[in-house]
Amino acid sequence: MEKIAKEYLKLYRDPEVTEYLYTYEDLEEYLQEQKETYKRLHEKATEAGKEIDPFGYKYLLQNPYLTGLYLAFQKQDYEMLHNAIYHNSKHELSKFSSGGYDHSGNFWKVLDAMASNHVETVEACLPEELGLGKNGYPPFVKTSNLLMALWYRNDEWLDAAYTEGTKLLGQKKGLWEKAIMEYLLAIADRDADRATEALGNVCKTSRRVDRPKLYKSLCTEAHGLYHIARHLLPENLFDQIEIPNNPNFCRGLIDWQKEHGYPETGELIVDYPDELGFMNRILNLPVQRCVLEGSGKRQTVDVEEMKKRAMGALEAGTT
Repeated sequence: MEKIAKEYLKLYRDPEVTEYLYTYEDLEEYLQEQKETYKRLHEKATEAGKEIDPFGYKYLLQNPYLTGLYLAFQKQDYEMLHNAIYHNSKHELSKFSSGGYDHSGNFWKVLDAMASNHVETVEACLPEELGLGKNGYPPFVKTSNLLMALWYRNDEWLDAAYTEGTKLLGQKKGLWEKAIMEYLLAIADRDADRATEALGNVCKTSRRVDRPKLYKSLCTEAHGLYHIARHLLPENLFDQIEIPNNPNFCRGLIDWQKEHGYPETGELIVDYPDELGFMNRILNLPVQRCVLEGSGKRQTVDVEEMKKRAMGALEAGTT
């Protein structure tokens, strides 16, 4: 068993670590709680004479991600681990929010999704037609812009994004964000040695990010960045990037993905039954392409339009 699995299982079984998290002993327990939640919400809505659309319920049902990781590590099942990451990606991407930001606010979701090599997410969350980001958390604006420039092979964008990225490294910003930028700059320079070092630093500094320990046990962002490089670099150069030796990077997952041809999708780890069946339809929808509203530096994600389009696809039975 890998060290990452041992650490995760130990933390998962610690009541102090999981006190405020949604964790379950198995997926049957998870499903039972979601059924109870749905029943309670449905009864309240009926009493109030209201209708709740499927996405309304979806926002209030929990994500089985942490339990999926627990079961995968427990069974040493890398296919399930891949699918747990994919399921998490689909769950989070079906929540439409802006936070007052433009598409650059999707950067973290892109990294998490790419941990399962979920390629469709990159162009859906960071569409080429939207251009470079301007309104968001500054480090994510700069990193997402460099990623877009590299992904779409836009030299004009690359000149601007590379300059801004280099500036970021000299600013008083978080070490984690700087490590991500250093990695992307190394990819731009086709410097595998520097990319290797930066990827290890992404894993190391992710431990300092303010979020629960369970989420930090597996650095999905580093996994996502690793796969991004595979799509951007020639195979011989990509092969020179070494797998991080950090305890929150899962070598076994990478080996499984490589052995299976780096699948660009996965399977949901839960088949939602009966009254929860709408969850299967929502989570199997294509990732909604990001849409903005407003103009200039005040553009934000058009949440209502994206939800409207998702509802249309759901009603049309598009999967």
